[in-house]
Amino acid sequence: MLNGFLNINKESGMTSNDVIYQIKKIFYPMKIKIGHTGTLDPMATGVLPIALGEATKTIQFQMEGKKIYEFNVKFGTSTTTDDKKGEIIKTSPLIPTLKQINDILPNFIGEIEQTPPKYSAIKINGNRAYKLAREGKDFEISPRKNYIHSLKLIKQINDKEFQFEVCANKGFYVRSLGRDIGLYLNTCSHITYLNRIRNGNFDIKESITLDKLRKKMENNEKSLDVRECIGDLLLPISYGLNDILVLDITKEQCEKLRNGINLPTKIFQNIRENSFYQVHYNSTLQAIVKSTNNYLKIIRIFNL
Repeated sequence: MLNGFLNINKESGMTSNDVIYQIKKIFYPMKIKIGHTGTLDPMATGVLPIALGEATKTIQFQMEGKKIYEFNVKFGTSTTTDDKKGEIIKTSPLIPTLKQINDILPNFIGEIEQTPPKYSAIKINGNRAYKLAREGKDFEISPRKNYIHSLKLIKQINDKEFQFEVCANKGFYVRSLGRDIGLYLNTCSHITYLNRIRNGNFDIKESITLDKLRKKMENNEKSLDVRECIGDLLLPISYGLNDILVLDITKEQCEKLRNGINLPTKIFQNIRENSFYQVHYNSTLQAIVKSTNNYLKIIRIFNL
């Protein structure tokens, strides 16, 4: 079985589920567990970590990581989707200067309230917002709190377009940010380009395209085991858990955990309450646990 992560560089025009479908086709007839660690808009490109096998058990932890995006904002027009794919719904002759943009960016750093785009996967009374929007139905989306760690203006593309970089938490909508920057400057705007360059520990510099993965499998002249064939592309499960401290345990403790027995925290040193730990025995990931009420509570057990 394949266990680990593929750091995929998603191309524009594909949904995150399209990527999963293509990877299943690449590995056919193998049947493998597969999942992604957070969606990217179809228009967007960039880092999309794909979990295989036992790595799918860590998806909830991958989604907690910080995300970094580079994106272009075009001022003077707003669209139905807050990106270039939508229909223009408003125009303005006001185009801000570099100084005007830089002056307002600090107002977006820290905790903010953000209203997701109407063309998003947010559920409204059980229905996806984008489906309601396509049907022309009128509805409102409530603002949500999020956190921006950094936001900077990179360069001016042309007389109306500017490039930015933002680092934010999960559930953040870059399209909303592009729209809101324009509103703050008393004009209108939408994004024309979106590229995720980092997702937690996964960086675009080490990412691979679906085409590279496909060619790697097609050119497997030696008929190697799949794990050998893509070994240099498959990242270990622990690669996606670098924010979680490692706790080494004994063989006896490992057997107890694997039998569903929570371990008392007093037998370890410096255990922090309400913290997650990745538990290793013999240099192999065995489980993810959480320290709760003086015990290490089992969250996930791995069969590696």
